[in-house]
Amino acid sequence: MKMRLLAGTAVATIMAGSAAYAADLGVPTKAPMLEPPAPQFSWTGCHVGVNAGLGAGHTQWQDTVPDGNIDGDTATNRTAHTDMSGAIAGGQLGCDMEFGGNWVLGIAGSLDGSDITGTNQDQFNAPWTLRDNMDWYGSVTGRVGVAVNNVLVYGKGGVAFAHNNFEIENSGVTLGTPSDIRTGWTLGGGLEWAFGPNWSAFVEADYYGFDARTETFNNSAAVTGGFVLPPFTINVKPSFETVSFGVNYRFGGLFSPW
Repeated sequence: MKMRLLAGTAVATIMAGSAAYAADLGVPTKAPMLEPPAPQFSWTGCHVGVNAGLGAGHTQWQDTVPDGNIDGDTATNRTAHTDMSGAIAGGQLGCDMEFGGNWVLGIAGSLDGSDITGTNQDQFNAPWTLRDNMDWYGSVTGRVGVAVNNVLVYGKGGVAFAHNNFEIENSGVTLGTPSDIRTGWTLGGGLEWAFGPNWSAFVEADYYGFDARTETFNNSAAVTGGFVLPPFTINVKPSFETVSFGVNYRFGGLFSPW
């Protein structure tokens, strides 16, 4: 029994000495496992999506000659206004490129249906009623933004298009219903949040401005003393703002380490 105890003690002593000797010689040991870097979202890629929201604006109406009866006074050149509001819904597609660590450049196109409409009594000629209805609009814009991982704050601007239907009534009698497609400009900005490898949601506010254009009202139903009045022209200038919410499906905006 005594011999066994002595043998066990000797073996333990030899093993401890061997470990200490290996440490002195710098024998490599297994390094601890390093955690992979936290995933980062890349905004580089293309997207397609849908949006919906609200719009509001106004339309300016001004005589082209004294007196076209908008201002009700041959000696002045006052401008009447029609306030507009309504819902919007549509879609968008575009592409973005992230560079320099957190800068994003992009281009996008959008097309929305609209029931933005305004009907107001002429402020200067009480028998007249002025109406403007915008049934669709679109834009082609560039945007620049700053990204913090999967959150992007951006501004945008570009070319806008809109289809408007105009109408003037005199004491309930329609004086004309011209319509046109106008080209203008838009500026806006928003915030977009990527909530999955391929999905993002955004909120955005935009302003749309259009130059004045001369519209001809044919007066076909306006009869005075048995005579049809001749056509007349009015300078009409619409503008509006929108607030929209949307969702994009993104091609290429994947979570991946830098």
